[in-house]
Amino acid sequence: MFENFYRVHPLTLIDVGASGGISPHWLQHSRHLRIIGFEPDARAFEKLRSEQGSSTKYLNLGLHSSKGQVDFYLTRKQEGSSCFEPNRAILERFHKPERFDIVQKITILCDTLDDALRQEGLTDIDFIKLDTQGSELAILQGASSVLTDSVFGLEIEVAFTELYMGQPLFSDVDLFLRPFGFDLIDLRTVSWKRSVGATVGDSKGQLMYADALYFRQPPVLRSALEKMSGTLAPSKLLRAVSICQIYGFFDYGLELLDIIGSDVFDEGEIRHLREHLRSEAPLSSRLPNFPGRECLAELFMKLSRWLTPRSHKVKQPRLGNF
Repeated sequence: MFENFYRVHPLTLIDVGASGGISPHWLQHSRHLRIIGFEPDARAFEKLRSEQGSSTKYLNLGLHSSKGQVDFYLTRKQEGSSCFEPNRAILERFHKPERFDIVQKITILCDTLDDALRQEGLTDIDFIKLDTQGSELAILQGASSVLTDSVFGLEIEVAFTELYMGQPLFSDVDLFLRPFGFDLIDLRTVSWKRSVGATVGDSKGQLMYADALYFRQPPVLRSALEKMSGTLAPSKLLRAVSICQIYGFFDYGLELLDIIGSDVFDEGEIRHLREHLRSEAPLSSRLPNFPGRECLAELFMKLSRWLTPRSHKVKQPRLGNF
């Protein structure tokens, strides 16, 4: 019923800090996806470019709050490279600080995300994923146009401590996004144990960083749709509902349909979308709350903690309800 919407207006994902490729939960929807990736580190960019398909494009470009040259620190572990210098005073207290050894300091030319997308002829953006080792806030500051007019969701790596000198923290990112009408939906947290006590006590250490998921509030999305004409408005809502499904927040998708659906869809289309979302409910939601279910859940959670291999890092298993 909705294939033509995706054909004309594909679900557009911007992946900034694209090293490592696209997450599996996004790839499951690849036939409806258009992916634009940004990766300033030439080591990772060459690999990404060799793997790109017809609906994927990678750009060897850095992004920042304004156009210009920015210092960039290449670290021993490629994924740790950043425009911020690693904070050795903190890193030395944790596992394998040599991962963050600077192997080369270079200067890269950066542009804003707004300008880079404009040059690519892209203004209709649905989702932004940011993982740039500290420069996420600066990149968001250079994306105010798409954040205002287009984007429904974001997945951003946010820090709770300065792993890099002077990097903005979660509170800075969150305060920046609130005026654009984004709500924090979920966090996938990562904690590190100090090297001196890596095998002491339980597995969880200090909260270091997280992947933060944001969705645009329904009334704010509705205001954006009112400015769109033709098939763009219903397509935009369809893609927003799809993002809710991708992350397993079916309740949010249903609320979008309740609040905005009748503005752009007929009754049959809304009914079809509601039935589709409800059919995706996991098995756990269909099981009755039988006596002892909560005790069994707690027991299996304890067993899971006992059986999890010891590591310096504890990462929540998922972002959203996969």
